[in-house]
Amino acid sequence: MTAKLKVDNVSKDFTGRNGKLQALRDIRLDINEGEFLCIVGPSGCGKTTLLNIIAGLENVYKGRVVHNGEFINSTGPDRLVIFQELGLFPWLSVVKNVEFGLKMKKVPQPRRRETALKYLDMVNLLKFKDAHIHELSGGMKQRVALARAFAMDPEVLLMDEPFTALDAQTRDMLHDELQKIWQETGKTIIFVTHNVREAVCLGDKVIVMSSQPGMIKTEFRIDLPRPRHIEDGGVMDMVRPILKELSFEIKKSFEEEYDAKKDN
Repeated sequence: MTAKLKVDNVSKDFTGRNGKLQALRDIRLDINEGEFLCIVGPSGCGKTTLLNIIAGLENVYKGRVVHNGEFINSTGPDRLVIFQELGLFPWLSVVKNVEFGLKMKKVPQPRRRETALKYLDMVNLLKFKDAHIHELSGGMKQRVALARAFAMDPEVLLMDEPFTALDAQTRDMLHDELQKIWQETGKTIIFVTHNVREAVCLGDKVIVMSSQPGMIKTEFRIDLPRPRHIEDGGVMDMVRPILKELSFEIKKSFEEEYDAKKDN
């Protein structure tokens, strides 16, 4: 199978106060169409940097990213990012927030309203379509952001720890809804998280990144039936080996940071 998106030997350096810092080293990754990829790793390992490179928000130092045979060197409507900060507009109603990107693309009003209502229905927010953002809970705001993203019909959806600030019950509900929308739309999703159980619950594939510089240490295929829930026995069985790999990298990262502070 030809990869939908290919990260080919990508490295990324930053220059800071203490000189050059290598954030990513020799990342090689093939992502197939319709695949749900989750990325875990210790803090500072370059997960978000990798996501930004795929989005076209940052340039590579070495290597290339190819999407549908084209080199990525800028942002594009085929790749859409959902950040932790959702960027919803408090002065617009829920439905107008979902319509906003379609309006910027000059989609006719009747069609964009139809599309917005379709995705609000998919995230169970149809009855809140005329509410304003300040009237919603954190989980409802996240569902508005999901509806807005899917309404734009990107080929690849990039999600950077979108559920981190939510309580466990709301997060579990959003796991269910995201799996449902993903299965219905067949979108390619790349999802960054610190939560291994979340990664196993959502992903077809989970990659563990090493401590800095970020490299792909291990790749796990998740062949479990859907829909999945965090408390499922099969999910917990897969979590253990992934958590073992991640815990080693977190410990290594702490030790490196401690040694660096001693040297200073």
